[in-house]
Amino acid sequence: MSSARLLVLGTILRHGIAHGYAVYQDLASWRAETWTNVKPGSIYHAMEKLESQGLIEAVDSGDRVKRGPARTEYALTEQGKAEFVSLLEAALKNNDIQLYAAGIAFMELLPRERIMALLKERLASLRDSAAFLKTLPIEALPSAPSRHPELVGVWVGYVECAASATQNLIQSLAEGKYRFLGESEGKS
Repeated sequence: MSSARLLVLGTILRHGIAHGYAVYQDLASWRAETWTNVKPGSIYHAMEKLESQGLIEAVDSGDRVKRGPARTEYALTEQGKAEFVSLLEAALKNNDIQLYAAGIAFMELLPRERIMALLKERLASLRDSAAFLKTLPIEALPSAPSRHPELVGVWVGYVECAASATQNLIQSLAEGKYRFLGESEGKS
């Protein structure tokens, strides 16, 4: 799965209609390169690929007063919207921190209950991973890196920390924090 695809589709969806530079500006202002593997140069390439796959299409924004040079503006196709939801759901269940971060960036575009269900799947997977990692054989004088107590300890700690953070997010959502698709202005 590609973080770039999710970020580009989500950014265009948030705008409704956006040109490549607007997507670039958003991702740069969010400093997305610090919490995902998406580099600024990959944004335009991702947009070209998304257009060739029929996930985004060039549209007329109706803005007759152009400011600056002409730019092609894009909107998601129905296929693009379905792809976005699929990528978002997969990211929110994923144990890869960069994909998960991209999912968190757009989680408000799904209903609260769906987000909570996906996060619970992630939490179960993380707990299973931590339990497995704790069964790995370790040696005081390791014969292989996979048996090094410090390496195994780093991974156990990382996975347990990710599980704790996921549990905290689930709790925040259960308490009504944030606003999600289909919710009124009353939620915080």
